[in-house]
Formats: sequence, structure tokens, C-alpha cells
Amino acid sequence: MAEDMKKSSTIGGLMLESRKKLSDAGIENAAGEVRDIMMHLLGVGSAKLFMMETETPSDKVEEIFSSIIEKRCTHYPVQYILGSTCFLGYDFLCRENVLIPRFDTENLVAAAVSAVSGRTEPLRVLDMCTGSGCIGISYFLEREKLGVSDCVTLTDISKDALTLARDNARKLTGCLAEDEMSPGITVKHSDLFEELTGNRYDVFLTNPPYIPTDVCDTLMKDVRDYEPRLALDGESDGLAFYRKIIDEMGEYLNEGAHIFMEIGYDQYPAVSELLSARGYNDIDVIRDLNGLDRVVSCVKR
Repeated sequence: MAEDMKKSSTIGGLMLESRKKLSDAGIENAAGEVRDIMMHLLGVGSAKLFMMETETPSDKVEEIFSSIIEKRCTHYPVQYILGSTCFLGYDFLCRENVLIPRFDTENLVAAAVSAVSGRTEPLRVLDMCTGSGCIGISYFLEREKLGVSDCVTLTDISKDALTLARDNARKLTGCLAEDEMSPGITVKHSDLFEELTGNRYDVFLTNPPYIPTDVCDTLMKDVRDYEPRLALDGESDGLAFYRKIIDEMGEYLNEGAHIFMEIGYDQYPAVSELLSARGYNDIDVIRDLNGLDRVVSCVKR
């Protein structure tokens, strides 16, 4: 396939050929992905790329670009190929065996920052099932813009995820803390609350696995075949992790703590019922740009 794309006359021509190949392979946003891949490869923005479309690509650029397109045609995620993705305006590293940050998850971060906007003292924050660290790190950076350095703890059961989260924290914040009482980012291996004995938090953030097991096998090929099942599978009804988290989180939260959980589009009634049964107040739902239920928020009172 790579040979078919050799010696295109211009960068624009190479991109046009590549867009067709991705479309024929069933890649939905072929045009956008081709543009993003070329910008990444050339190290330019969209305006500069537009001006370069009539230029002839070097043999090296054409060879590398063609090999990337060939790999993407297998539905291997473009974020893994490029090694990064944008989340809330920040460039997060991406690697195999760790869930890729999603645009819809930005709603959770924005809601959490807004909820504590009046708090100027450093808060203790827990990001559970952190994956790449995109939620907790973005929250920390957004709070820093307001002049506050919170104490953010990132936890996950996956050591691959924690390695990536640590690298993202180092790259984006430079604020890796030695302990959870210090402002900055702390990365901790834990199976849910197992290693958090004695700690209490003011803000709780989580995007746990919530896809029912039988649905996992029906996901688009990019996700089903390449992203970690550990970060997706919420067991039979998709609610297993919400039950465990909601049953236990009360003893780890300070009075008045804010809780934000990402959910599946049809899970708000069940998750809100679990929260209500445990005495949580001000339960609400935040919808994504498609109008689908995406985040449950509540307060411990």
C-alpha cells in the first residue's frame, strides 16, 4: 500500500490520495486525520499546511507519511501512531495499553473546576482510574490558571497507565509531588481505594470502566481491537465499578466534597439511584455536546 502512494507530485496530492485510502478502509474522519497526521509530521499548524500543499514533499516525509497511513488503514488508533492527543487544549502523551483521552471527558474537568472556583485554598483531589492522567492533570492546570495549586492524586490498577500518567504530569506540569499533602501531582498504584487508607479528599473525579461486557465486543474496531479491555469493561451491566466506588468513597471524602463521575449515555438513572441510596445530595447530570448524559455530579453533605 505504501508503494502505491510514492512519488505524489505535491503535499496536497499526497493528502488527497491518503484521504481516499482511509475512507475506503472505513475510517470515519479521514480528511481530518490526514490533515492532523501531516501537521504532526511537518511540525506546522493548519494555516501553514494549507500554504504548503502545492510544495513537493521530501522522499523522507512521503515515506514516513505513507507508512503511517498504511498502519492507520488497519484501524490502529491514530493517537497511538502519533504518540499524543489534545485534551482540553493540552498535548497528552498516548501509548498502547492505556485508554485514549476522549473529547467528551473534558466536560467532567470543566464542571469540577467550575464547582470549586470560589475555593482559593489548596484542595485535596483524587482522580481514580486515571489512565493517561488527562482528568486530574488538566484539572490541576486549569486551577493553576486561577492561581491555586491543588494536591492531586492519580490512581490506577494498571502500571502501564501510571507510568504514562507520571510522564504526562512531568511533561505538562513539572509538579510531581513527593507526597499527597504537597501541592502538585502524586501518582499512586491502587485497586480503587485499596491503598488509600486514612486519606480524605475535597474533590473526587473518576472515569471508571462502564461499558457492559457484551457491548465491548460490538465497539468500533479502533477501540475493540486496540484499547485496553481493563479500562472499558464494566462487567455485566456496566455498573460494577460504580457500585464499588459509591459503597466505599464516603469514608475517603471530606464533608462538602464534590464528586464527578463519567457515565454511559443511559446510566444516569441507575448511578443517581446508587448515590441517593448512600445519602449523597445535589445529584445532577451534565450532558455532552450531543445532548447525551455524560457526567454525574453530587456533593457529600
